[in-house]
Amino acid sequence: MAFDSLTYLLFLAGVAALFFSAPKILRVPLLVGASLVFYAAWSAPLVGLILISAAVDFGVGLGLERAQSRRARRLLLALSVTVNLGLLAAFKYAAFVLENLQALGLAHGVRFAGVATPPGISFYTFQTLSYSIDVYRRALRPTRSPLRFLLYVSFFPQLIAGPIERAGNLLLQLRRAVTLGPSARNWAAGLQLILLGLFKKAVLADHLAPYADAAFADPSAVSGWTVIVGTYAFALQIYFDFSAYSEIAKGSARLFGVDLVWNFDQPYLAGDIAAFWRRWHMSLSSWFRDYVFIPLGGSRGGRARALRNLVITMFLSGLWHGAAWSFVLWGLYHGALLLGHALWRRAALAQRLAARAPGWYRLLGWLLTFELVTLGWILFRAAEDRHIPALLRLVASPGAPDASQLVAVIGVHALCGLWYLERRLRLRTVVHRSAALSLLVYGALAVITALFARDDGPQFIYFQF
Repeated sequence: MAFDSLTYLLFLAGVAALFFSAPKILRVPLLVGASLVFYAAWSAPLVGLILISAAVDFGVGLGLERAQSRRARRLLLALSVTVNLGLLAAFKYAAFVLENLQALGLAHGVRFAGVATPPGISFYTFQTLSYSIDVYRRALRPTRSPLRFLLYVSFFPQLIAGPIERAGNLLLQLRRAVTLGPSARNWAAGLQLILLGLFKKAVLADHLAPYADAAFADPSAVSGWTVIVGTYAFALQIYFDFSAYSEIAKGSARLFGVDLVWNFDQPYLAGDIAAFWRRWHMSLSSWFRDYVFIPLGGSRGGRARALRNLVITMFLSGLWHGAAWSFVLWGLYHGALLLGHALWRRAALAQRLAARAPGWYRLLGWLLTFELVTLGWILFRAAEDRHIPALLRLVASPGAPDASQLVAVIGVHALCGLWYLERRLRLRTVVHRSAALSLLVYGALAVITALFARDDGPQFIYFQF
């Protein structure tokens, strides 16, 4: 049941109609049932994994509240970590680990019956795990309603690809939402987000996909400039695609009175790589900061330890995206960029340049960040790990571009300029201040989407994670 399908829109409308017409006491069971039906449309047998994660962490939360000894609390947290990461490892990483052991000659004759990665397992696993950690830290009191907790874990708008919510935010909102009636303000905001997301996915991301696909299919059959243009196309595709999903998720939840966190804040306008990660997939970035980087010691204990913690965090972030060395390399690449940025910003030269020519310093910082992030997408998008060296060689020696390729690259950077103007002039705020202007703009997006949406567009990229 893809977010950009008519089936999903009809499902969402039907669930919303039933939700607001049902007695308040039945609204939580209704949303839980709808969420499990939504997931069952992807894979009915794997609904059991969600139920296992929810049952374990609900029980761990109650146990942590009652446990008095430090040892008992640690054992309970270890149970949550073992079950959640164990399921994630078994279904997502087991085949990858076995393949690499066999390549090293350490697992001859061992066979693994490969299974498809359960949709959304990386997202809902991290969401349930954060609940147990927060209760363990006494930053959150456990809920005593198993049904409400199951809704927190399985809430269908953000079940498959986030954003990764924290219990302190989502549980409270769900408790309040089931007591409310329909709100014209919530419905207007929700429908606007859904329309914007559909436009970004069906018109922008899906039409960029063929250029990226052509560039990464076979390095021996393309030129360097084809790879460069395709890499820029993928940089835009993955942003439009994933931010579209996040906006449809946020809009869908808003219909029920639930305000999910923002997942993107125009990341391609970031002036440095640290700012990029504060603005890209923000719910995941903050998760790794709070549950990996800081527990490792964060920036405490000296520069060397802080940089080590940074690289470990980015390595795990890359691995979270998929069981392939390309994702690991992508994570380590960004770890190296963050390490370089941390060293550079402390350098005397950097401070002098920033003081003497702040405008040029910011512009060059943005340009360097954008190009390095775009280059990194080659590691992420490569169809096979063995293609990466060839793709990088093509980019390093691309030859001369033709006119269309040059226009495409200039157009990508011009788009960033338009984003900057939109942010500087607060155009979205201007549109939302006027009901008439909002109706005109979002009506136009709806018409354009209906006319130009691809019928055979690919599924959302982050569904694979």
